[in-house]
Amino acid sequence: MLNFVPSVSFNLVNPINSLANRKNKFSIVYTLKSEYKYNIFLDGENRAKRTITQRDRYAILKKPLGLILEEKEDGMVCIAKIDPAGNAAKSGFDIKIGDVVVAVSATFGDEVWSTRGIGLDRVLKSIKIRSGDYVTLVLENPEDNENFAIEANLNAEKRRIDAREKFGNPVILDPITLTPIKSDEINKQKKKFFGLF
Repeated sequence: MLNFVPSVSFNLVNPINSLANRKNKFSIVYTLKSEYKYNIFLDGENRAKRTITQRDRYAILKKPLGLILEEKEDGMVCIAKIDPAGNAAKSGFDIKIGDVVVAVSATFGDEVWSTRGIGLDRVLKSIKIRSGDYVTLVLENPEDNENFAIEANLNAEKRRIDAREKFGNPVILDPITLTPIKSDEINKQKKKFFGLF
């Protein structure tokens, strides 16, 4: 179940305060508490920016990689071909055709950035702009990736059901009177635009 906890903070005007504090006199911060582990901001292993964990299957490869990557319909990038004479084949890491690239090295440092659904162009650019001669790829086999997508969809559906149980169905309000509008009234209110739409 999702719980939104409002917390309010007030900053009093004080000439000693920094400029940032003076600009933010009043702020409301909502903290999201969740029992789920699918949210990239809550689950450290699936964050957009993270370090490699022991559970990750990764490869540290010298550029040029010796891989041909392709984009799937869902924006995921997978390995289409491995050059037998390339750096990927010589690296000794467990790399297979069909593996999905789920994270790539940050521009510098030891962190990796998620590549889930970002497409081939952005993955290639991430590899190209990586400083140094080596790049880290975090890989998943296609079955694990499919299971991740199914689990994320199931969790999203459970969140919707939990929200409807807690807050009820969404209500559309008339923008002028702020009274609820029924769905059949919405269709009646839609008028044709010059008889075309």
